[in-house]
Amino acid sequence: MNVNFKPVLRFTKCLSLTVLVGLLFGLPCAARAADPNPLRPLDTSSPRGTLSGFNDTVDEIYAGMTDVLEEYAKSDQLYLSPALRKQRLAVLRRASKAVQALDLSGISPVLLDTVLIERLLQFKEVLDRIELPELADIPDAEGMARLASKRWRLPGTEIDFVLMQEGPRAGEYVVSIQTVDRLPEFYEKVAKLPYKPGPAKRLNEVFRTLSSGKTDTIYQAFLGSPVGLVRVVPLRWMLNLPGWATVPVAGVTVWQLVGLSIGLLVGALVIFASHRLARRFSGSGEDNPGPGWNAIPVPLAIILVAALLIPLLYKVFHIGGLTHVVLAFAQTMAFYVSSAWLSFVVLIILGDWLVASEHLKRSSLDSQLIRLSVRLVGVVCAVVFMIRCADELGFPAYSVVAGLGVGGLAVALAARDSIANLLGSLLIMLEKPFRVGHVIRVAGNEGTVEDVGFRSTRIRTPDNSLVSIPNNAVVNATIENLSLRAMRRQRFYLQVTYDTTREKVEKLAAGVRRLILDHPLTNKTNFQVRFNNFSESSLDILVIFYLDVQDNSLELSEREAMLLQMMDLVSELGVEFAFPTRTLQIEAAATGTRADKAALSSVPSS
Repeated sequence: MNVNFKPVLRFTKCLSLTVLVGLLFGLPCAARAADPNPLRPLDTSSPRGTLSGFNDTVDEIYAGMTDVLEEYAKSDQLYLSPALRKQRLAVLRRASKAVQALDLSGISPVLLDTVLIERLLQFKEVLDRIELPELADIPDAEGMARLASKRWRLPGTEIDFVLMQEGPRAGEYVVSIQTVDRLPEFYEKVAKLPYKPGPAKRLNEVFRTLSSGKTDTIYQAFLGSPVGLVRVVPLRWMLNLPGWATVPVAGVTVWQLVGLSIGLLVGALVIFASHRLARRFSGSGEDNPGPGWNAIPVPLAIILVAALLIPLLYKVFHIGGLTHVVLAFAQTMAFYVSSAWLSFVVLIILGDWLVASEHLKRSSLDSQLIRLSVRLVGVVCAVVFMIRCADELGFPAYSVVAGLGVGGLAVALAARDSIANLLGSLLIMLEKPFRVGHVIRVAGNEGTVEDVGFRSTRIRTPDNSLVSIPNNAVVNATIENLSLRAMRRQRFYLQVTYDTTREKVEKLAAGVRRLILDHPLTNKTNFQVRFNNFSESSLDILVIFYLDVQDNSLELSEREAMLLQMMDLVSELGVEFAFPTRTLQIEAAATGTRADKAALSSVPSS
């Protein structure tokens, strides 16, 4: 059995203090005799050593508590004297040994500080009511070495002592994890049985005397102890509350439940006030749709309530039992979920601040890349917080990570298209083949880029329709960025009739060259005007030139101006534009004369 005892050692000092303070209702006690070796751990080499060591340690604490309570009962003081408070450290040192008898690996870290104390007292309550075998009948280390099984069960019970096989406590005999989990059940079965003669019986009699018979068991006295109020409200008053105030409910008494409810109400009011404050100063709108600073107060208030107020309520009202279990789990989940929420919001605000500091447009690819990056970091932080939360609640971190891995694989398979589009958006933002506002031609669509989202790119076509193209398709397609053209190429033919003379063709070509050279927006070094082809019905003059414009509307305007000037030039030269014609020639009959054949001349047709 692999058990990590480090958390137990980490909490031992504070837990031991809590045990004694809770048991004494805040009262310190003087040690009857100093331990000659305070650093000596509990003997857990065998079931005999573990059981006897646990019993002896707790009996010493009970005996010291009995002396202090009897002294307090005889005095007329409302509060403890400073001298008595200084003497409690001797007993506190002994309490740490009793903890070592239990296997606490099955207790969630968030419950360790309270459940550990309860299990320790429940185990002692059981031992103080049942008949135990003689010490010599309990196997020692040599006796266990001769047995095949490394588990020993207390006769007549279901209480098992097992040998730790792995971990820092390997080789020690402790109360098994299954027994520790069932201690509340065992306690309920023996709670009505009388105490055996000894320190526990004496201590219980003192409790019953001070509380006017309201306390039945030591464990019951512990659950209802005024540990946090004893310095404010005298112990005598707390032990003699009305009967209705000491009725147990879900592991706590009514007075504790009332105090806890008031404290939780205060916490709820703090969270509600932060929510109202956030709504009052909300600045979100269409220009800034993301969360702003107004989104911080609510998660921050939840964190403060979960981290400060609720632990304070634990200490003041000594909350235990089922109430503590439920509240501790809710507190832990609220703390880590709110921490993940707060980190995500802060990162988004940081991303918006970076965009604003660089004077970037919200629709630009750079700003979208920044926002996407901070959101991904926020998701990672949220996952880390959730893993930490699961670990605090008792779920092994490696199991949580493995579960997230399996779940992530399933999500990836189910949403592979969405993931491909997300990766496509990242590639677009990193490579920047186009920007918002550019005119592009991609996947058979041409238009102005209006937005590049996480899933698709939206293009406004010339007919004013909006086309959304998945980013994965955009990345895998050939993208023609029309807005990044340094100059816009113009290519067409001037087609004149076949009766145009060579001289006029040359003049026409020369005149077109002059028009291109005289235009202020044309490239003067890269253009072509050449007699290019004999077509079916025309002589073709190829015209190629470049307009130095960046706007589609200006391109059309300047092209129109050039074409109109060329029309004027054609008219001045007395040249006519050709139109498609076809000549039909019919052969005359063999007996016909040449004149007859000439009569069947060609007929032009369109």
